[in-house]
Amino acid sequence: MTEQEIREKYRHLLNDLDFDKIELQLKTPNIFQILNISRAEIRHSNFLAWLLDPNGTHGLGKLFLTKFLRDIATSEIASDLDEFEIEELNFNNVELRREWKNIDLLIVFDTIVICIENKIDTQDHSNQLAKYRTIVNDTFIKHKKVFVYLTPTGETPLAPKEREFYAPYSYEEIIEQADRVLQIHGKSLNVGVHQYISDYLTTIKRELMKNDELNELAVKIYKNHRELLDFVFENKSDIALELYPVFVDKITQSDWVMGSKHKGYARFLTKTLNDIIPKKGQGWPLKENFLFEIDFIWSKKKAVFKTVISPGDSEIQNLFCKAFENIPGHKKPSGKKWLVHFQHTWKFETDEMTEVDEAEVKKILDAEWSTITDIVNKVETELLKYSDELKRLAN
Repeated sequence: MTEQEIREKYRHLLNDLDFDKIELQLKTPNIFQILNISRAEIRHSNFLAWLLDPNGTHGLGKLFLTKFLRDIATSEIASDLDEFEIEELNFNNVELRREWKNIDLLIVFDTIVICIENKIDTQDHSNQLAKYRTIVNDTFIKHKKVFVYLTPTGETPLAPKEREFYAPYSYEEIIEQADRVLQIHGKSLNVGVHQYISDYLTTIKRELMKNDELNELAVKIYKNHRELLDFVFENKSDIALELYPVFVDKITQSDWVMGSKHKGYARFLTKTLNDIIPKKGQGWPLKENFLFEIDFIWSKKKAVFKTVISPGDSEIQNLFCKAFENIPGHKKPSGKKWLVHFQHTWKFETDEMTEVDEAEVKKILDAEWSTITDIVNKVETELLKYSDELKRLAN
């Protein structure tokens, strides 16, 4: 497209009434989006625990918990929960436990316990559902037990055997119940409570279910302005390229030297090691046989600091492995070509980034940098003991 065509299409977009609607709604404050917790399983479990607690500050009493239990009781899998006996439960003595023995949410009555595993962006793994069942069965021997698998659309557990024990429940059903509560009891609720529940509903619909009014508007706008929006998307900023200088600043401030560059990775050496590390490796542009590396894009929702020995001459690889095996805390490498003896990870979500907040990224790095520095120093100290051999192999 020419510049004139782009400007014309842009004016057409700005004059679209639907664009005004979506812009207005996106600017409407939402506590879950402000705190950036719209897809955090732990935060969703916390809010659900608050809603389900009969003694919660929401003022709804046992209303939401009763509705939830009635929904679960309709499942053939939850055979220990009889919908006709729900009203007979002692709601005055119910206990809600969060992250008890890693279980997302546990509801404990005098006679029955409900174990809830909450999955938003992940599925069950590492036999965790069976482990939770064992914990609950061994701890609450005399209680009836109900196990619930909560997902956005009511999926069944990944482990086939656990489908016999975990009743599927969905956020769609939570939306239905919460909407009904607001419609019937909304006027009697505290203003703040009403807003929290409304924000939560908007977040679930928009972020998890993709069926909010805003999602529908977005589809409509895209259809009407596809050419312009495709052009904008193809030329949007590259988060990896914008993040890289922030990592470079932090690394050079530590008086270290940048190594081979690649999108999404910040690689470096100490100045002393840079002088003795052989450059006969395979896979990196500058052919270093060893580098410290921070992967800040490709590991989902986290950043990973590693010590990496590159593929190449076996004598050089063996020398590095020999040195690292003398350092406390090293791990046996799982790979055969790229060898990693030390690794440190931390939460670093780039999927939702539309722009780089340099101050926030530096704050995150500051919290992890002492751990990284400690590993770097230990590796440098050990490798310097092999300085002469490394220099010989470098020639």
